[in-house]
Amino acid sequence: MSEVEKIRSELSGNTNFDEDHEGELFERIAQIEEQERTGDLIPGLNRTDNILIAAMFIVLGILPVIWYAVMYF
Repeated sequence: MSEVEKIRSELSGNTNFDEDHEGELFERIAQIEEQERTGDLIPGLNRTDNILIAAMFIVLGILPVIWYAVMYF
């Protein structure tokens, strides 16, 4: 049973669309599920993103703790 047929068996008649639009919807859902399985739907973070996350953690997380430690001790 193909992915479109599996989706059709689960959702057919429950979408309030006519048959033509339901068919297009089921095909698109199958494409999205395939992209999700292969990891193409949402790309992973690149090196720049990881560097920015680390910089934000340092500036917003560690520096305030150091600042208050110096101010109160």
